[in-house]
Amino acid sequence: MFKLSAEKEIVNYWYNKNGFFTINNIKAANRDIGVIALKFKKEKIEEIHHIEVSCSISGNAFDKNFSNSVKKIIGEKFDNKDIIKGVDAHLKNFSYSKKIKKVLVLGMLPKSRKKEIVDSFRNKNIQVLEFQTILSKVFEKLDTQYYKNDIIRTLQLVKYLVLAKPSAFAGLSNVLRSGDREEFLKAVLDQEDMIKEFRKTNEERLAEILKHVSVKNPEKLAELLQKSILNRRTRKPFFNSLLKMQGIKEKEKEIIKREMTLSDFF
Repeated sequence: MFKLSAEKEIVNYWYNKNGFFTINNIKAANRDIGVIALKFKKEKIEEIHHIEVSCSISGNAFDKNFSNSVKKIIGEKFDNKDIIKGVDAHLKNFSYSKKIKKVLVLGMLPKSRKKEIVDSFRNKNIQVLEFQTILSKVFEKLDTQYYKNDIIRTLQLVKYLVLAKPSAFAGLSNVLRSGDREEFLKAVLDQEDMIKEFRKTNEERLAEILKHVSVKNPEKLAELLQKSILNRRTRKPFFNSLLKMQGIKEKEKEIIKREMTLSDFF
């Protein structure tokens, strides 16, 4: 018996958690078959999936000749004669009438060609799943029980001993590229729980954040304060404090006040 790769172990575990009985460690001649997953309903097979995993971290699974890359993956993973015989051999003891669903789990996909890649395989009746989506769902569901599977146990340790520690988690952000880092921060800040935490941010930390944001145009900043931050209760005290700090003469204050509508203060 040979060991599954880490990515296949995670995919296999995810299918198990979604109610599938899985067959793995499958050899077909000199080839490895990914995972066969079966879902039963009242002792009858409801679904059969033949899953192949091609997980590239760099996203270089597809060369410049895109159509050739797709054709090569399908030929090696699904249409190979030994693969087809191997799948049939492992299903011979099961009575089923359902068509086998072909699933390809891919790693990092180039954003610019993601839709094209997914559509190309769909046109060949192959569903594409992204490995990072499966991985994030596995992470999310992991609890504190002891897992005998080394790969799942490692994920559990990362979740509860690294990601649960704010300083260690923050340090991992340097592995992200600038565009991905921006997307990650936006996704985090869009969560309601994070917004609640930001409400507790003190003035000094808030000032430090604002120093590095791109809203430095005075007109845009004023518009942001007027429309999104200040309300009827806070608007008048804010402008009074600002005028006081700037040491504006009384005459100039009156001019500014006259330019503001009554609704700005009440």
